[in-house]
Parts: sequence; structure tokens; C-alpha cells
Amino acid sequence: MTEDSTSVPDHNDRVSRLSAVSQSLPDEELVHEYEARYQEPLKRKVRPRSYSTMNVSDEEKLWASIAHASIWITMLGGLFTVGFVVPVSIFIPLVIYFLFRKKSDYVVFHAMQAFVLQVIGTIGVLVLALVGGVAWTLGMVIALLAVFVLAGIVLVPLWAIVGIILALVIFLTPLAALLFGTIAAVETYNRRDYRYPFISRWIDRQLAGGFLNSPG
Repeated sequence: MTEDSTSVPDHNDRVSRLSAVSQSLPDEELVHEYEARYQEPLKRKVRPRSYSTMNVSDEEKLWASIAHASIWITMLGGLFTVGFVVPVSIFIPLVIYFLFRKKSDYVVFHAMQAFVLQVIGTIGVLVLALVGGVAWTLGMVIALLAVFVLAGIVLVPLWAIVGIILALVIFLTPLAALLFGTIAAVETYNRRDYRYPFISRWIDRQLAGGFLNSPG
């Protein structure tokens, strides 16, 4: 059985279809015309920006460092004011971001890193404590009720371990955020580009082609 030659357009046939415009279009436009017709459009890949530290000024390194170091105000202020200062202090890096949005990519990048880290270390932990605490309590109640059918003998200690792990995560996350923020403050003050794990890549992509790249 022979394949129907009309079912799959031949490459020469494709080129011949463009021959009518080949005389009037430059080679580059002809290539674009061919790709637009016969190739699947590729998704545009957003490449993260590069933040060079070679020409960072004293002002830039100072404000980038302040953005990271402001986590001390959030953590210590939150501790001594029972959290009242946190809704204000976590926005210090965001204010720095808007001040330098059109002046310095270096400061903007580090200010947004610092802001996201503080949100995770405060609001994120609070949400985790509330949601996780409710979920753990319900799970423990179910495990205790299951004792009557013997399954609770295993579930109760297992769920207790889950509760210990949850408590450790809630306790250690702010400390980890404080540690990363301190390291970043020192590094940026010394004109070095410091990146938080996971957070930096997301911020990088948003600045390169996401919602943080919107004009304004």
C-alpha cells in the first residue's frame, strides 16, 4: 500500500508556496514566514536576569544590606511586642523595592528576596501553625477514638511524632529565616550577590518576565 502523497505536505511543496513572496522579502523575513506557517510556535522561555556586582555603588550595597537585615527588626520586634510590629516591619524591604525599582536591579532583586523571606518566616509560619495545628488536633482525636478498634495503638504514637515534627518546623523556620537574612545582609554589604534557596529563582523569574516586570 502506498502512502497518499497529498496527506503530508512535501518540504519542496512548502518552499514553493513561499516562492511567490521570496522575491519581495529579505531572507530573514522569509525564514520567519516559513516558521510561522509550518512550525509549531515555541513557548517563550524567560531567562533570569544577571545581577552583576562589579559596578554596585556604596548606596546600592547599603540598601540591599538594610533590606536583608530588616528581618532582625521583624523577629526581635515581633518577639518583644507580641507580634504588633510585624505587620509594619515586614514591609521595610518592599518600601526599598519601590524606592529603587527604576534605579537598581541589584537592590530590587535583594529587596524582593528579603520581603518574601520575611513573609514566609512570619505569615507563612502563622498560617502553618493554625492550619497544621487544627489538622493535627483532628488527627489526634481520630487516632484516640481508633484505640477502641486497636488501630489507635499505632496511630497515636505515629501522630504524636508528626506533631513533634510540625512543632520543630514552626519553631525553626523563623530562626532559619533570621540566619539566611543575616548572611545575606553581610554578603550584600560586601558587594556579593547572595541568593536564598528556592526564593531567589522565583524572584529572578518574576523580575525577568513575570508580574514584577510589568511597566510602571
